Amino acid sequence: MDAEPDSRPPGKPRRGSVGGNLGRVARAIAAGALASAVVLAFIPPAGRPTMPLDAVARGEAFERALVAAVTKVRDPNGESWGIAIDPADINAWLATRLPKWVAHDPEFASFADAGLLRIGSEDGALVVETPIGPSALGLVGTVRLPLELAEGDPQVRAEIGGVRIGWLPVPFAEAGFDGAAQALEELSRLEARHPNRRFPLADGRLVEVRAISCEKGRIKILFATLPVGASER
Repeated sequence: MDAEPDSRPPGKPRRGSVGGNLGRVARAIAAGALASAVVLAFIPPAGRPTMPLDAVARGEAFERALVAAVTKVRDPNGESWGIAIDPADINAWLATRLPKWVAHDPEFASFADAGLLRIGSEDGALVVETPIGPSALGLVGTVRLPLELAEGDPQVRAEIGGVRIGWLPVPFAEAGFDGAAQALEELSRLEARHPNRRFPLADGRLVEVRAISCEKGRIKILFATLPVGASER
């Protein structure tokens, strides 16, 4: 039997031809990529910053321990001393103690929203987690903040690194994470107000921050306590 002649205009693809199939494949790939992105965004990231169950007690204990360490009478020659902080204690303090400081001290007003943040620590960087969108969705944005201060450095080295929502990497989204950006701004202002990172105590001594390092589950800070009469500059 002879085949009927093709009546389609020249150049017009057949139904189900390569051009039509490519269009369907492209749409399927785009839909799959979008679905994958949604799934990745809703999967909580591994190793998330933690909030202890006894947050009130941990927050109060952290504040007392930090004050005691900073105000302790030490070697008048300014020998270095250090502490190691569990980020979970910082999170407990942010959630339970910081709001009280904000309510009673105007200097803390700019940190009012920091109680929503969760801080973690890994080798060479802080990890800052902040809620995104309606709380019912449970979405969180995570920002990696490489941070380091070596002895002798003129200033803390800090920057915004990788950003993700759940497990979904989000390139060029740093501007959307105000908590991380504000933290860096406050750090710059703090250094400007206290040259050489020296903070006065009530009795006239100075506490100098000499080094900061991050490792998994620990933030290490090296201090020195300088005698009364030491210059703040």
